[in-house]
Amino acid sequence: MERSRTRRAAATYVLLQVMAAAVALWLAKQYQVARMSATLLALAPTVPAAYLAWAAYREDRREAAADPEAKAAMLATSVAAAETLQRAQLLGPGAHRIDLAFTHRVEPANNAAGAAPQGRFTDIVGYYQGLRPARLVITGEPGAGKTLLALELLLGLLTDPNRTQADPVPIRLSLAGWEANRPLTEWLTEQVHQHYRDRGVTAADAAALVEQHRILPVLDGLDEMDTDDTPAARRRAARALQQLNAYQNPAGSAPVVLTCRTAQYEQLAALDVRMREAARIEITAVTPTQADVYLTARSTRPDRWRQVLDTLATAPGGTLARGLATPWRLNLAVTAYEERHPNTLAYLRDPTDLLAMGSPSAVRDHLLALYLPAASSQHPTRPGGYRADRTHRWLAALAAHLATTPAATGSATDLVLHRLWPMAGYLRVRVADALLTTFLALGVGCLMLTQVLIGMSPRQVFGATAGVLMALGYIWHASGTVKDPEALRLHLLRTPAGLRQVVPGIIREFVRGALTGLCAGAGMGVVFGVAFGFTSGLWVGVVSGPGLALLFGLGLGLADGLSAPLRDAPPTDPRYPIRDNLLVGLLFGALTGAGVGLLLGFLLQPLLGVAAGLMTGLTCGFYLQTEAGRRCLVFLCCSHGRLPWRLGGFLHWSYGAGLLRVSGVAYQFRHRELQDWLAAHPNP
Repeated sequence: MERSRTRRAAATYVLLQVMAAAVALWLAKQYQVARMSATLLALAPTVPAAYLAWAAYREDRREAAADPEAKAAMLATSVAAAETLQRAQLLGPGAHRIDLAFTHRVEPANNAAGAAPQGRFTDIVGYYQGLRPARLVITGEPGAGKTLLALELLLGLLTDPNRTQADPVPIRLSLAGWEANRPLTEWLTEQVHQHYRDRGVTAADAAALVEQHRILPVLDGLDEMDTDDTPAARRRAARALQQLNAYQNPAGSAPVVLTCRTAQYEQLAALDVRMREAARIEITAVTPTQADVYLTARSTRPDRWRQVLDTLATAPGGTLARGLATPWRLNLAVTAYEERHPNTLAYLRDPTDLLAMGSPSAVRDHLLALYLPAASSQHPTRPGGYRADRTHRWLAALAAHLATTPAATGSATDLVLHRLWPMAGYLRVRVADALLTTFLALGVGCLMLTQVLIGMSPRQVFGATAGVLMALGYIWHASGTVKDPEALRLHLLRTPAGLRQVVPGIIREFVRGALTGLCAGAGMGVVFGVAFGFTSGLWVGVVSGPGLALLFGLGLGLADGLSAPLRDAPPTDPRYPIRDNLLVGLLFGALTGAGVGLLLGFLLQPLLGVAAGLMTGLTCGFYLQTEAGRRCLVFLCCSHGRLPWRLGGFLHWSYGAGLLRVSGVAYQFRHRELQDWLAAHPNP
């Protein structure tokens, strides 16, 4: 698929080269340009197209031939580093974990062999390795620790001393964004490439790893694929299970790990839809003894919790025990009731307040209401960085957006900065983006009108038409969707060792990017050359057209040269792709604007050159290299008052406070229970 796409791109560039050459020769004949050098100058920007087609094909062959063993080893290292951070963030201060038990739930048919009746968190790797085939379904109540158990298994497999190079790399992926009509292998390939492309995993690498079954899918959140009122026949989760049942390797059913809430999985199982040839386990509730050990370890003064612990021990089936039956609820309780006054260090709440709760749901709502302000005040680096009431409203707005996101169009759990723009109104943001482009295009047009006489001669009409068509192309481009940005390792530019590491790559990518830019700029040069030629004279058009193409190519080459060797940053901070996208766009815009300003200032007037350079720099920088960053800025302008201006900084602060977690390039709420509660309670 990738190779055919490369061949189509090469054919397109060859076609553009022929068309550009024909236009240049027609202009030379039509206006009887005496010097052949002028025609050759017009043809020059099209020459690299053939090289680009050949280089693109060669690069595709090189990527396809990449060593899968080396890629798998690199991927395993990246996954282990990222998921270790996620586990530490989920466990919270002190990394206290509860060694919960789980029970094997035997299905009517198609159970995996080798499943023991009981198991514990600390034994999950051995338990999984004993399954034949290695297919596991982890179920449990909300907050029972399904994601944490999946992380324990994933990291245990990666650090197993008996692990070999032939073992697949476990990768945790969220099922919320999978449209189950897409083939599983195609979706897996896209996800592996998207999550780890900044570590050098190309689309060809991801396809090869998935095809060779070098990836172990750890699929988190089957229950998050549908809402409770989705009809059974239309549930994406049912279609996902059908695809998982058809997922095969040469030995039979391919290894998979799946997590789902017990109630949702049993609803599907009642319809005879379940994962076949798999062992299903269910995490059991926290015992009073385990709760006692956990609360004692997390608290500064365990005696404050004595009445709560005694109640849990004497009434294991009571209201309080059922309300604190999961690790998530215990974490909420400790966070809320260990909060202290910032000046006096006095405890703000007494744990005995929990004894007055009338139902488990009352315990849940009480703890969730206290959790957000308590977690904010206990931020490890910036306590009180944002007011608790504003934090509540902003996070509630984001939760409400996720709750109203159609399951078929996006994830109901992922907060990705460059994909949040529909929150401010799908049509509103696109119109605002197009209007901003229109303003810039009008600015460039007004500058041009100051240099030509207004009239209706054929030359003027033809030149104006060329400019209007290009402006309309920009407007149409701005009103569409945007592609995903990439993160860069900009810190390498700050040290001599880092510069030595990336300078050879910068030079190589500069040459390649410049050739690509010259080919892309050939069309722009023809349009601008024709426009300037008809409005300001043929010699201005002959010089400005190729000159603009050259400037565009050099600017794009330098922007790509600086960014391409740095594109292996780990996706640990979802803010970096937007930040780096804006920086590259500003660099490209500055270089292109400066070149255009100097060229037009020399050909026409210095003042016009300055103004045109500024307008061109903004247009090229924000509409050719900074799609995602530009759309994010427009979205923030449209969301003024509803969300903070520095949305990325706020989300990362919330991640540090334990309100959010990171999954690849997305933020997610720490727990779905917190997300649903905030969506239902927009005000503190």
